[in-house]
Amino acid sequence: MKTVIVEVSARHIHLSQKDLEKLFGKNFKLAKFKDLSQPNEFAAKETLVVKGTRDYFPKVRIVGPVRRKTQVELSMTDCYFLGIKPVVQVSGQVRKSSQVTLQGSHGRVIASAIVAMRHLHISKEQAKAWKYKNNKKIAIMIRGERSAILDNVIVRVGNFKTHIHLDTDEANAVGLVNKQKVYIYEK
Repeated sequence: MKTVIVEVSARHIHLSQKDLEKLFGKNFKLAKFKDLSQPNEFAAKETLVVKGTRDYFPKVRIVGPVRRKTQVELSMTDCYFLGIKPVVQVSGQVRKSSQVTLQGSHGRVIASAIVAMRHLHISKEQAKAWKYKNNKKIAIMIRGERSAILDNVIVRVGNFKTHIHLDTDEANAVGLVNKQKVYIYEK
């Protein structure tokens, strides 16, 4: 049976260079707080205020490096707290997303906010071995007191370490902790 390590993804922000400079000033560069498991990704020292229509989070971590588009990734619970409609989408797809305001030291930006669809980051080599294609949907099985099968896990093939990403709501619902192993559910 195939096993994969789960990483629990808390709320975070991806910024474009243009928005980074609007929020922190011209030619601003993110400072690395710590490396993340995926190659070249890091948690930045910088945080932003994320404001919805009802409430706000005072310090939401930025994930670097900069991206082509700005996007805020939240859980369903985060969306309800902020007073915005939760829109589940594949990370990077923000067409029908909700909007939040990001406040930095030098300005503010209106940004797209989504609930990222659960996904499997997988290396090209592992994808070939498992016969997985980009955007394929798979299911995972969690064993334990709150065992469950989570369907509609999107496969993301690339220069990745093979890990499943779930948000905090999903992980808490089935009693998962960061770095726990789950099983690929073969129907």
